[in-house]
Amino acid sequence: MMRVSVIMPVYNAEGCLPVALESLKSQSFKDFEVVFVDDCSTDGTPAVLEAFKNESGIPCKIVRQKVNGGVAAARNKGLAMAEGEYLAFLDADDRMEPEELEVAVSEAEKADADIVGWDWTLGFEKNGRYMRQADYDSPLKALKNLMGGTMRWNLWLFLVKRKLLIDNDIRFIEGANMGEDMMVMIKAFTKARKVIQIRKPLYRYNAISQTSLSRQFSEERRREISENLVEAEKAIMTSVYSVELAEFVNHLKLFLKLPLLISADKKDYLTWYSWFPEANGAAMANKALPFRTRILQGMASRKLWGCVKLYYLCVYKFVYGIIYR
Repeated sequence: MMRVSVIMPVYNAEGCLPVALESLKSQSFKDFEVVFVDDCSTDGTPAVLEAFKNESGIPCKIVRQKVNGGVAAARNKGLAMAEGEYLAFLDADDRMEPEELEVAVSEAEKADADIVGWDWTLGFEKNGRYMRQADYDSPLKALKNLMGGTMRWNLWLFLVKRKLLIDNDIRFIEGANMGEDMMVMIKAFTKARKVIQIRKPLYRYNAISQTSLSRQFSEERRREISENLVEAEKAIMTSVYSVELAEFVNHLKLFLKLPLLISADKKDYLTWYSWFPEANGAAMANKALPFRTRILQGMASRKLWGCVKLYYLCVYKFVYGIIYR
């Protein structure tokens, strides 16, 4: 049995795959397999994957979906094919640092941890920005961070024991491709016995996607996020942490819809107000968030749309868009 299975869904990724694949070949840790799930690519992706399988010397499984089912279905297929003791995740347009698997597996074994998390670097250039996760030393603290918006839930930030997901029947909801990592990692943390955190940036995230808010938060996308949220909330409220995390459910809902306020379009504001309206009353309650974020949510909860727009123009367009550019 391989120590680690790296699950990698791919779709029309011919142009960016070489960087991700090179990062797999560069791993200092060698006891791993890669499970590629090709979600019906129409470009040269299949040929790139076959060449890598034949030339890299890394054990590879290549599965081609019969229909394009989205990333959730692809990850379920990858999970079903994986045989490693641990699972790691890599997106086709990102890359792992050479020591990622070696460091993560070493720390997991020393602590006998179910989940190991780490920091990451934003951007591929030499001056990429170091992004630090919030501190946690227990599943409960990690869940508070995840739900409170101070910690990212991206799958590529964690090494997870495969047994944790298999034994607890944790799977992705096929067809719900937004918020799927949020749901799975929240479920995983509710079932984890021991978790640890590594203070090293072991992954490089290539933030090149410029998906518009209208597409990112379309009615269909909101349905997908809501479907994943229902499952996450169910896991939280039936867990041993239900009492401690009850107030954090609204924090999570507010964090999920926060990007709708980073806009100059009143339609986005109205969508924010009507989506998870039960959370609006908690707009100022999450003390873990910066005060400016709580003020923004507080103004939106009171329908002060002019103030929300002014905030966006001053903070995001001027401060971040011009001064810190």
